[in-house]
Amino acid sequence: MIGKKKFGKRTSGNPDIDNFIQQMQFKARHKGVIEWIPFDKFTNIKYLAKGGFGTVFKAKWTTDSWDSKNGQWERRNVCLKNLNCSKESIKIEFLNEIENQLIHGGDSAIAIYGITKNLEDSNNMMVMQYAEQGSLRKLLDSKYKDLSWPHKIASLFFIARGLSAIHEANLMHKDFHSGNIVNENVYSSFITDFGLCRPVSQDSSSAEIFGVLPYIAPEVLYTKEYSQKSDIYSFGIIMSEVFTGYPPYHDIPHNENLAIQVCLGHRPKIRCEAPQLLLDLMNKCLDAKPQNRPTAKELENMLIQYIDGVGNHETELYKQVKEIKDSGKNPSIYDQAKLTRFNYQTHKQAIYISRSLNFQKLPEPVNAAISQPIADLGDDWDVS
Repeated sequence: MIGKKKFGKRTSGNPDIDNFIQQMQFKARHKGVIEWIPFDKFTNIKYLAKGGFGTVFKAKWTTDSWDSKNGQWERRNVCLKNLNCSKESIKIEFLNEIENQLIHGGDSAIAIYGITKNLEDSNNMMVMQYAEQGSLRKLLDSKYKDLSWPHKIASLFFIARGLSAIHEANLMHKDFHSGNIVNENVYSSFITDFGLCRPVSQDSSSAEIFGVLPYIAPEVLYTKEYSQKSDIYSFGIIMSEVFTGYPPYHDIPHNENLAIQVCLGHRPKIRCEAPQLLLDLMNKCLDAKPQNRPTAKELENMLIQYIDGVGNHETELYKQVKEIKDSGKNPSIYDQAKLTRFNYQTHKQAIYISRSLNFQKLPEPVNAAISQPIADLGDDWDVS
């Protein structure tokens, strides 16, 4: 009855939202209890970013908890997400996204506190935990030089754990990329943006593809059919990004030519020394044949072993990391990163916002006979 008592304090004025919040309060674990939050509880609202599904703001939330130390109501930073579909006649997709993230996202999904409505435009908004480091992409841009291999492995583990929770709930994320992963600190990563998340049992085919092209699996480009193994491919691309610090295919257009080359088995260039064990795991995720890719649970289990192993002098991973350090190559890589991390050039047609994509007559996906990254194709492939 706690949920019903809490719910009775406020109403949104929209029966669909009120009923949804009440249902979630009965369903959710303690972490997942949500409420209707009046918009006047938010101050210092600042624009952060715009994505394929809406616009994100940072705000200060004055809560109902009293801060006895400072003699005021407790305030906390939150993230407000203004969904494109969240008009007065709220669409089912808005509530589905909240439920998927709240109930099925697990401990590695960003926390949701409630729902509010912008009084200026009447758009409904999700109220979520504010991740101090921002997106994984932002973290790599600003702090890549500070990330050790234990940092990178820990971050990938948290991402894999979150994806595993989604898959164990029999869901697919379907829009999995570094912009939809946020970081509270350099270790912990949280998954967000469940706008395309759907049950595996639901029709996986679509008339069009929606997402960020570099992260979309070749079989999705070819057949427009999603599966949980498509999310695993996206995880492999995220691995390459964490290893190198660079956005995938940042220096070429994200157009049909890229889609063709991905189907032909070409993958992002690894621009630094990396432990072979981690490269092997990444390459399994990027296999053109979905059945050859590991499951999210297998990734989670493997990466927790690597977290333990990277500090154990007896393990192969420790030896590989030490060899990179001792070779003298790694310092030069980090020196270069310090000089160029903020200056790499992103092609004007490299697009990292989710969008509608529709390519015709792509080749059937295969693994490249010789592993050759797209960035090394040179004049043999016209990307213009």
